[in-house]
Amino acid sequence: MRAGSTVTHVEPLIGLLPNPIVILPLPGFTFISLSSIVEPLRIANRYVARPYRWILASIDGEPVPDRNGIRINVDKSLKLVDRAGTLLVIADTPPGRRLERMISPHLHRLSRAGVVIGGIDVAPLLLARAGLLNDRAATAHWEVLESFRNEHPEIKVTDQLFQIDHNRITCAGGSAGIDLVLREIETSFGRQLAERVAEHCMHGLPRSAIASQRKEDTSVPARHRLVRAINILERDAPTPKGIGKVAEKIGVSTRQLHRIFNEELATSPSRFRRKLRLERANEMLISGASVTEAAIAVGFKSRSHFSRSYHRLFGKPPSKDRR
Repeated sequence: MRAGSTVTHVEPLIGLLPNPIVILPLPGFTFISLSSIVEPLRIANRYVARPYRWILASIDGEPVPDRNGIRINVDKSLKLVDRAGTLLVIADTPPGRRLERMISPHLHRLSRAGVVIGGIDVAPLLLARAGLLNDRAATAHWEVLESFRNEHPEIKVTDQLFQIDHNRITCAGGSAGIDLVLREIETSFGRQLAERVAEHCMHGLPRSAIASQRKEDTSVPARHRLVRAINILERDAPTPKGIGKVAEKIGVSTRQLHRIFNEELATSPSRFRRKLRLERANEMLISGASVTEAAIAVGFKSRSHFSRSYHRLFGKPPSKDRR
């Protein structure tokens, strides 16, 4: 079968991961991400009349080494995949440009055929670079979330365990793959079977997609975390770092940091930081600094942007506060 051949579904879209499921582990993948997808499917097949079907593929049809150097056999090369309902790519490190150029045409070929495309662990970065996540919501492993956001502002990057946006699925990897498959099982066969499979996996109840990837330390009250976050924002306001870095320093996820600010101050961390910067600029203007000097000192790259932001907060242009 040629690489450009037509791809057909073997059955209609019923759940989130229609059959057959093609799994493409890239060299250096983590085995936990692979087994977290395959094992729940295998267990579910013990109970259903319409079983899940999957095949393993590689770029060239050869065995693929995982992060520990363990090589797994595959069923076929990616270019020979012509019957698919879902393609799930698994990667533990951002793939190099050469690998991207090899895979991208096949991703687009399958996408044009209506195949559900998914990325597990760090693989969402590959999908993003191929233009397959534009204007979608997506997630990835927490280690790459900040770089994901910086590299792809066109994508709504979340810190969820998994993200489903129409025919695109992204997952943080690790044991989060179990929760993704449990959601598929619940969608196709009901909650009772999903809980049964979770029991087999010794996984507890299925976690929601919006569950945070990193466990929050509930021994530290939210108010204490808020004070620590404010101290960091006050110190770094002139040269602001990403809000994700602030969250990391106080031991919470970005989503949790937003919740703390909303609950305690009825604002977001970004708006709070902007207010700090503008208040500092106000002090500088009163002390005799020029508008340009104040704007640059508090981290604004554009004088016009600074003036608009200042006017919104203080109700007057910054030039009015010069002494």
